[in-house]
Amino acid sequence: MHDGSNTLTSRGSAPTKDKDLEAGAPRARRASASCCILFRGGADDKSLASVENKPSIKESIETSEDTVSEQELPDQGDGHVQVQHSFSKDKGIIMCMHNGAVPMGLSLVRELRCLGNKEVIQIYHCFPEEMSNASRTLLLAADHNLEIVDVCTDLVAKGNLTEDRARHFRSWWIKPLAMYHTDIKDVLLLDVDDIFMRDPAVVRTTEGYKKTGTTFFYDRVLSSKEFFNQDVDGEQYLRKLLREFDYAKYGLPMGSTPSEHLSPKTSYAWRRQTSHEQDSSLVAIDKSRAGKALDIMFFLITEQHFVHEFSYGDKETFWISYELAKQEYFFSPWGVGDISSSTNKDLEKHEDSLCGSIVQYMPVADDTPELLYVNGKALLNPFPVSMDKLGTASHNVLFNTNPTHLTLRQKRKGNGHTKTDYKGGYAMECLIGFGSEPLPTKFAPQLLRRRMFYFGIRMGVLSALDQCFPFDGMK
Repeated sequence: MHDGSNTLTSRGSAPTKDKDLEAGAPRARRASASCCILFRGGADDKSLASVENKPSIKESIETSEDTVSEQELPDQGDGHVQVQHSFSKDKGIIMCMHNGAVPMGLSLVRELRCLGNKEVIQIYHCFPEEMSNASRTLLLAADHNLEIVDVCTDLVAKGNLTEDRARHFRSWWIKPLAMYHTDIKDVLLLDVDDIFMRDPAVVRTTEGYKKTGTTFFYDRVLSSKEFFNQDVDGEQYLRKLLREFDYAKYGLPMGSTPSEHLSPKTSYAWRRQTSHEQDSSLVAIDKSRAGKALDIMFFLITEQHFVHEFSYGDKETFWISYELAKQEYFFSPWGVGDISSSTNKDLEKHEDSLCGSIVQYMPVADDTPELLYVNGKALLNPFPVSMDKLGTASHNVLFNTNPTHLTLRQKRKGNGHTKTDYKGGYAMECLIGFGSEPLPTKFAPQLLRRRMFYFGIRMGVLSALDQCFPFDGMK
């Protein structure tokens, strides 16, 4: 496993007041809409132009002796820590960004602070051109407990990856690479388009996390003969991988011993009823209790992935790594949900079948359903798909101005049938026949606050980050 020493790290210095990652191109829509948004921007990315030409947060940042200006930031390829601070690494958060994703990512950083999270936040990217000096200056000035890590340059310098292989991680696959690389022990890996109702650190208090040091969430049940469900030599790839894996290489007992998660009685994956198991928009792992899972994770993403594609993007890497490591892991007892798409007019057409962004519930088996977060840039970005696809994209993936409902919390299941009179077709994101109920009262004001952070950054009005906007209804 990686030794935890990040040699290419930038650290925040200014105090705060209290790939498709986000821009550039639409997320590929083959069979799932819940993967991390990792769209890649280059060194010439223009999405921060308004930020570069306007005063930075709390104008004093420009004049403070503690400020790291854009000119003072050395190129990330030089290999030294730019600003020295001592951060606790017992618990923390990691996100993956590039230049085009910084506005949405920074809006999440600010939202987490308003929700009470004080943990170190590490921003991962792949090679210097993904994170310009202007982007780093903005991030480091906005939060004093933040680090920026160039994982690809670091691992190439250490001989763990070739440069050609490392460039593959300018994609969704940087997420498990960041999980492997981070020196944080108790890690929350978040997508930048997550919209939380409370501090996500709450997942560490749940019984499943306490028992296993993991919390994973389900994706939609979408069936196809792809990824881990494809046929390889006449056998499901998942079963073949488990049967033929070199367990001895990692000091593990020989032979395939599927966990309870893959029970033939309950597992959609084992029964070949889905090619999508995990939603990786939030992944919680205590690395000190991971056994051999992280070493196997590195093997899967740097070697096995290039033999046979076991996952749509990165998302299946996490649970499969634990399964191969024969290490206990925990999935939420609840299936994925959806919010209503106001653009698609879900409630008018089929009120029991919602088609908006996915939602995840608190991963606890109690009698009181609680929305934990929504994952979907369509709630924040007015152009969540590229301009050249606006005319052909299905309405449910366009900007969702005013969602009002979410699906009922329930065990994982596949799509059913609507009880309405609707006779038309459904987009692949729809959860058909799952029912609906009103969103929590605090959802709208919290979404509005997040939008204010996001648009403030995009417009260069960075004073929007100076307060937490206590709108009515948040409590």
